Amino acid sequence: MTIFSESKRQALLLFAGAALGIGAAGTVSAADTVRYGIAGLSANHAPALLGEAQPEVFAKHDIDIEITDLRGNSANCIAALLSEAIDVCQVGSPTGVDAIVEGAPLKAVAVTAGPVSELVLSKQTADRLGIAANAPVDDRIAALKGLRIVSAAPGSAHYITLDRMLREAGLTISDVQYRTLGDVAAMMESIRNDQIDGAMWGIGGLGGVLADGSGVRWISLAGGDVPELKAVPYVTVYARTAWIDENTSVVKRLHASLADAIAMIKSDPDAISPVIKAKYFETLDANLWHDGFQQAAGSFLDGAKVTRAGWELLLELQAESTGKDYGSAGYEAVILEIARTE
Repeated sequence: MTIFSESKRQALLLFAGAALGIGAAGTVSAADTVRYGIAGLSANHAPALLGEAQPEVFAKHDIDIEITDLRGNSANCIAALLSEAIDVCQVGSPTGVDAIVEGAPLKAVAVTAGPVSELVLSKQTADRLGIAANAPVDDRIAALKGLRIVSAAPGSAHYITLDRMLREAGLTISDVQYRTLGDVAAMMESIRNDQIDGAMWGIGGLGGVLADGSGVRWISLAGGDVPELKAVPYVTVYARTAWIDENTSVVKRLHASLADAIAMIKSDPDAISPVIKAKYFETLDANLWHDGFQQAAGSFLDGAKVTRAGWELLLELQAESTGKDYGSAGYEAVILEIARTE
């Protein structure tokens, strides 16, 4: 029988404990908590929502996320990130890019989705136009001329993709009566009360007017109505460069968690959809939620990665829309290596 000294016995116990993730006090090491800001709760952000609705998905990588809903205000998400109130901000890609070219020390730790938006018109407006909702998309875009359309602020993903759609039809953003509105409930009430003709928002967000028949899905980027915009990276997870440098392992594990969540959603959306709905969207019509989730699921980017071509298309759209110089927001400058794919 081998007899160990007390000091050697303690050393062996510590070694064994470390291998099992157990410290000297006998406690299991805790997962790293990431304060996770989201511009607004919707199916568009399902990979992160799954991390809170089904924590074991991220727990496999020793990550625990605490979600903060910024209720549709993308600028507030970036502001919270820069003030260190949150660790990461999942937001429309252009919002972070604009902050970067204005000097914000941010980088992309993951890029989770391509176009996930839809344009919904009031039924009254759609009927007046005399064009079917399944007419050729060019006809549906051309019919927007003169309409009262609301969406996110100029420079946002919704704005720049709407701008490009209109340009492709020979129009510009000035050919519609555009104004900024980020309150989804207000959008739906405005549609119902004929205060606006339509709204462009994330898939599923306007489900209430689709459910009661007062709205009509007119154009769905998530559904592939505008193929030339399919490569645009619509949703990105940003973090401060200092936080990234201080938390390299956390960043890698967070990215891996998001990649796993995307793989799960895309492989079996019917299984994941009710999990997220039950936690965040319990009162939403089940059929509408399912429809929106299916479209959003198809937009999620494999591996939470973006191609160079996709990122450069985004910068092209932003420059076209805003006239700014986006040279400082290039692919290598902004996208961490773990979030790149060719």
